[in-house]
Amino acid sequence: MGLAVLAGAWIGWNAGSKVVRELLLSDKLTVMSSALLIAVFGGGAFVKLTTDPVVDEIYNLPNGTNRDSALALIRSGGRSIGLIERGLLFAFLAAGKPEAAALVLAAKALARAPVDHVNHASKYFLIGTLASVSASMAMSMAARTAVGLPVF
Repeated sequence: MGLAVLAGAWIGWNAGSKVVRELLLSDKLTVMSSALLIAVFGGGAFVKLTTDPVVDEIYNLPNGTNRDSALALIRSGGRSIGLIERGLLFAFLAAGKPEAAALVLAAKALARAPVDHVNHASKYFLIGTLASVSASMAMSMAARTAVGLPVF
């Protein structure tokens, strides 16, 4: 039994190491990984750039419940959610599955549904989501084109 396990591990390692070696030497993997990192982290910088004016508006509101509630909402994990959102959007779009990307956006919309849609926080979330989608879409389209796949 032990000999069979060792033989299986030897054969599996040999085949598995060839696949891993081919992946690591693949230009497609490099292009897709680089584009993913740019979409997630570069997209974060783009989102910050687009949402900073809204944050400034919130800080310029008079002290009170509107300002406090808007600040509490925009500080409620938006950055980490944005990283995950851009990563998932890029992965699904780069894989050619825009319908799965739409499900990510639908889930986020449902999670943010209780937000009052006339205040600054909803404006912040809308602009941030659109910037995240734009960054993920642009990088997935560029990566797909770079590796010879159709844009969509």
